[in-house]
Amino acid sequence: MRPITSDNLYTTLLRHLPEVLPYVEVAAERHDLRVADVSHWEQLNTHPGTLLSEVLAYPLFLPALAEGRDGDFLTRCFAFVEALLESPGGYLEDTAHYTFIEPCLKSREMLGRALTMALPRTRRELWGLIEGWNIEPDPVWPR
Repeated sequence: MRPITSDNLYTTLLRHLPEVLPYVEVAAERHDLRVADVSHWEQLNTHPGTLLSEVLAYPLFLPALAEGRDGDFLTRCFAFVEALLESPGGYLEDTAHYTFIEPCLKSREMLGRALTMALPRTRRELWGLIEGWNIEPDPVWPR
């Protein structure tokens, strides 16, 4: 997946993770819009992190990671997170970090699954948190 920019965030989200559609519909309806009428996240009058928390992280990504299910979905999610981290100028790095990466620390099981599925930059970010928060690593966690 190519780096995600502010301009392609919304379309990339829908193209690579169509599972978010029901949640995007709810967000659009709050603004008297239909999903077909929305072409950019700003139309939903929110911040990228808020939108991604509402339509992907909390309803889909974190539950799937916590339960260790939906491998294909999680693989696509981690590719999406990696693309956020590669945002030109670092514009969406904080969004990736606070919306997807930091919440993986909720439990050791979630963290272990995240490390196993994460792509290189995301994995480095996770290891930075592990070391920064003095979390005792499990020897089976991939570097």
